[in-house]
Order: sequence, then structure tokens, then C-alpha cells
Amino acid sequence: MIRPSLLATVLSLSPLAAAPAAAHPHIFVDVTHTLLFDAEGWLIGVRARWDYDEMFTLLMVEDGKYDTNGDGKIAGGELARFQHWDADWPADYGGDLEVTLDDQPLALAGPSDWAAEWHDGRAVSIHTRMLQTPAEVTGRALVILPYDPDIYVDYSVTAPPTFSGRDDCTAKVFEPDPDAIPEELATAIAELSPETTPEAAGLPAVGRLYADEERVQCGG
Repeated sequence: MIRPSLLATVLSLSPLAAAPAAAHPHIFVDVTHTLLFDAEGWLIGVRARWDYDEMFTLLMVEDGKYDTNGDGKIAGGELARFQHWDADWPADYGGDLEVTLDDQPLALAGPSDWAAEWHDGRAVSIHTRMLQTPAEVTGRALVILPYDPDIYVDYSVTAPPTFSGRDDCTAKVFEPDPDAIPEELATAIAELSPETTPEAAGLPAVGRLYADEERVQCGG
């Protein structure tokens, strides 16, 4: 979860912050997921990996003073302190993840099992979202949607999900179709100022319109 103070810093430094249009997003995250199944083959959780962009990583490391020896990377003893750097989620934060089964959303528990890594100058955050109730997904339409409703963060799915506990599932990633968004709504989104959220402007959770979709099929 990105702290408001750090997000404000990102917005102020973004070259788009002063632009009259297309002011979002400001933070870019590469995403992959692992779907977790129990012994009966029911879906019980989703393990998410977020690889943050280099600019945001730099600002975050400076903000948290994680690079104690100043060598430009997080390693050794620094990594232990770094493990929970984005784990402080407000109660009303949804985790930028939606899981639907036959077009109905599945309730997710809060994040658990936190981990963090450092790769090529990029911060990597890993956590698990367990389903509040296990779900039978065989032969049903399961869709994973990572997105920020306020579209400050661009989540890009870089590979189909992997599977833990089943070997009869397949998945494909589908990119959003910008042409499918009504022109009037697309214009309103582009004209949002950096200080205004879609909700405050009376718009829906427009980040969903730009979300990559992971469509999963298991068994029959």
C-alpha cells in the first residue's frame, strides 16, 4: 500500500502532474499471481507479486531510509527491515485486486504472508489474499483483475498465473480495449487533475476499465 505522503511526492515529481489531460497513472507495477488450491481442488487464495518501477522504488527507499549503507540496493540486513515496507494497509483499502467467479466477486481476506525482494533496482512486494470462503471453480469462469480504482497505479500483468495445488488449470491474459470505453467517459478521465480521484469527480471505479484480465479455466 502506498502511503499518502509518498504518493503526494510521486505526484509532485511526475512530468504529468502539471498537464491538463491524461494525468494518470504515475506509478507502474508489473504483476504476477499464483492461485492457491486446497486438497479438494477448491480455490482458497491468491498470491500476488508486485514489481514496482525504478522511479517509485527510488523514492520509496529514500522515504523509508532503507538503504542504510548507501550502495543503491537493498540487501543483507537491510532486507529484513524491508520485508513489510508496504504492509500498512488502511481498513478501507481493497488491495487493488478483484476476483470474480461467473461474474460474481469473491470476498477476500486481508493480506498475509508478506515478503519483499530486490531485483535490478526495483522493489518487489509479495503477499497473499485468502478467500473468505473456498470456491469450487471447476468448469466455471474465474477472472483475476488487478487494478487501482483511482488509476494512479498502472498494474500490468506480465504472465499468466501459476497454480499451486492443481495441474488441470489454464489461463490467458487479455489487455483492455481502450476503444470500448465511451468517448465522453474517456475524456472525463483524461481531464482529471492529479488532486482529484474519479470517485470525487462522480465517476465509477474507472481503473477497472483499464485492467488486464486473467481468465482462468480449471478442469471441465
